[in-house]
Amino acid sequence: MWNGNLVIDAVAHAYDFVDSNRMDHCSPEEYAGLIKFVYDLGHGPLESREPGYLLNDEEWSAGWTPEELASVYFEESDVDVVVYHGVEIAAYFKRGSSPWQIGVELKKLYPDRVLLYAPVDPLKGLGELETMERLMEEAPINGFKFYPSNGMIDHERNRAMTTMYDDPEKAFPFFEKGRELGVNVMAIHKAWPVGPGPLDKDKIDDVNSAAVAFPDLIFEVVHSGWAFLEECGIQLMTHPNIWANLEAVANFAVRQPRRFAHVIGTLMRYGGDDRIMWGTGCPLGHPQPMVEAFANFQMPEDLQEGYGYVPLSDETKAKIFGGNMARLHSLDVEGIKRSTATDDWAERRRVYVEAPDGPWRDLRKRVEAGVAA
Repeated sequence: MWNGNLVIDAVAHAYDFVDSNRMDHCSPEEYAGLIKFVYDLGHGPLESREPGYLLNDEEWSAGWTPEELASVYFEESDVDVVVYHGVEIAAYFKRGSSPWQIGVELKKLYPDRVLLYAPVDPLKGLGELETMERLMEEAPINGFKFYPSNGMIDHERNRAMTTMYDDPEKAFPFFEKGRELGVNVMAIHKAWPVGPGPLDKDKIDDVNSAAVAFPDLIFEVVHSGWAFLEECGIQLMTHPNIWANLEAVANFAVRQPRRFAHVIGTLMRYGGDDRIMWGTGCPLGHPQPMVEAFANFQMPEDLQEGYGYVPLSDETKAKIFGGNMARLHSLDVEGIKRSTATDDWAERRRVYVEAPDGPWRDLRKRVEAGVAA
């Protein structure tokens, strides 16, 4: 909680970077290279430098259990609810880089604290529509998660194989299927680079076209503002059914606050504060330093004067921290407050605050003991 308001992390992952998850056709060097890329882009430069927060290579690659991830969020931080995103990246991972089944288990263990976005890979073809039906049978789904690439390389064109989400034949059937299944939120990874070749796959233009074609659906641009910042802002202005998901971007507030100021200032200048959602992508970074950094963030006066950015009021912070996500999914906010105030995690959080014993505690204990996830 923050100032009596729910804190909802719009993106939680459970990175499974252990060697047993490596696809047989993916060389150990390629696998290690991808893991290093994610670490060097998202964790190493943005994680808090307070003692204990920066994970080393062994810890970063050790995988996660549902209980360990829950402990980081609900015991070691002020986050109340997480939105777990399943991610596949089929060229590299057997179980997925953020395995769907871990999210399903999280939901079963802590139903009041977990929402689920299920992974969909249009590059697998229209048979993936049946997969969407199957996933709906496994757990209650709040959204579907899409990527522009699954890591496969088109060697004839020397670029990552790509899905563009303005394609009526290759993409639109999946949005139609989601709507048929009663799921109206489509989250699309953008602005954060994926794979070699041109950057068109990382740009946001195709989401604009999808939003026009499906005005009754909500499209989350995940990593909004990491790159193509001005375009992301104008996107919010011109498409009322596009929302900005700040996964990894919210992390800037910890060590790069002026960069964060430009992102949040630009998005709000164009689109206001009703469609921006705070998200960490944990374990890209530990959520607690990000909670504290955003709670304490003040828009620099020189940027207000020079760029026309507006100050962030407590009301705006409450919306971004969790109010907007709660409204998007019609959550029973007061009911969640009551249930999370009295569950086991609430008591464990109180004990931890009084005597903290270090971030990432359970993961580190397992790694030190040499036990697999």
